[in-house]
Amino acid sequence: MKGFSVMCNLLEKIRKVDLLSAKGRRHFISKILQETARRTGESFGGPDSAILVLTNRCNARCVHCHSWKMKSTGKELSDGEWKKTLDELYRWVGAIDLAITGGETLLRPGAIDIAEHAASLGFWVDYLTNGYIMNRENAARLVDSGVSRINISLDGSTPEIHNAVRGRDDFFDQSINALKMLVSERDKQQRDVQIWGKTTIMNINVGDLPNIIELAAGIGLNGVLFQALEPIYYSEELTDPKWYQKNPLWVKDLSVVSNSLQRLREQKEEGFPVANTFESLEMIREYFRDPEGLSFKVHSHEYNKKKPDCTSWYKGLQFMPDGGMKMCLWMEPFANAREGSFRQAWRNRKKCWKENCAMMQRSDEKDLDT
Repeated sequence: MKGFSVMCNLLEKIRKVDLLSAKGRRHFISKILQETARRTGESFGGPDSAILVLTNRCNARCVHCHSWKMKSTGKELSDGEWKKTLDELYRWVGAIDLAITGGETLLRPGAIDIAEHAASLGFWVDYLTNGYIMNRENAARLVDSGVSRINISLDGSTPEIHNAVRGRDDFFDQSINALKMLVSERDKQQRDVQIWGKTTIMNINVGDLPNIIELAAGIGLNGVLFQALEPIYYSEELTDPKWYQKNPLWVKDLSVVSNSLQRLREQKEEGFPVANTFESLEMIREYFRDPEGLSFKVHSHEYNKKKPDCTSWYKGLQFMPDGGMKMCLWMEPFANAREGSFRQAWRNRKKCWKENCAMMQRSDEKDLDT
């Protein structure tokens, strides 16, 4: 009966996929292999999502991310190398979900060209930017590029809050103007691209979350995705399980968290563009109560209570600016995109999920293969 239940769950996951299409067949086979990998602890199939980190360069000075402090670890892939990477990825796993991010993506002149190439191959592309240097030309190109969603960081409903998070005094106006340009181009071009805001919940803005949603609705955004504060990216906090005890951004007043998240639930029911599921809002609330117990779920952005493990090792893939290939931010690269076959590199990667997973070492969860 357990095997039958697993198969029913798999069929439920793929029920909306057209199995007569090549993409649908790839999706079906991928899900079967991934479930086999999860249950056996062995490497089968390939990822069903990937992240392209085009650059670590950034024009923000965010308090919760130190990407802007990063020194280059190697020469960034050229536009041609990124397109070759996308071609190789498509030949291997087909048109999977793809996020294009940074640093700040628009600091790289060829970023939109890369996004257009990804979309032309059929990838479902989520393009992330802080919007600071967005102009009308870039907005029009992005909306017309074929990407499925454009995300801009929106960490406060006022200049005081948003700028405090972004670390620069003029960021709020630039971000709002970028969102308005994208919405205007979406409507003008009559495209179905989603325009979203993205908010990291911390003590600076935790009481402002409902106001952010009202602002987003007024602009015409399709959604706002809320994520809980994590260890500061690219900092020593990534190796400290007690990081939250010393981080001044951590929300200690749980009543404020509960009240804001409850209001988000109500706003979602009222039709406001809250992109989170009710389940993820509840998990964020629980995470601020028990950050160590839920660390690996929140830090891997796996806001699903029903899934008992981190899925990055059998579902996720990240390409770093220099071509380094990782399963998640927490791990060292297992290969480089410049070196050749992704399929072979994936098969040969170290079984860190069994022995020394960087994230699981900071979690109270059981071993993944139990």
